[in-house]
Amino acid sequence: MRIENYKGIEFVRISSMPEEQQALVRTTFDRSKIIKILRDKELLSDCIQASDYQMWLGTATISPESVEVMNELRLAFK
Repeated sequence: MRIENYKGIEFVRISSMPEEQQALVRTTFDRSKIIKILRDKELLSDCIQASDYQMWLGTATISPESVEVMNELRLAFK
């Protein structure tokens, strides 16, 4: 997952995640933590601060079918 930085805000975009992870975010991530960033004249409405994203990776409650996907994602951040 690519962490972007705009004016000191480190974030990841949901739309840039693999489809499986996008589905997990939609079902398990706290929607109040999804932020909008106005970058130049483009509104990015699917951003998650990198710190919130990494915390979610470590604590998300997911179905047993998704455990394998989450383990692969955790390895990517080590």
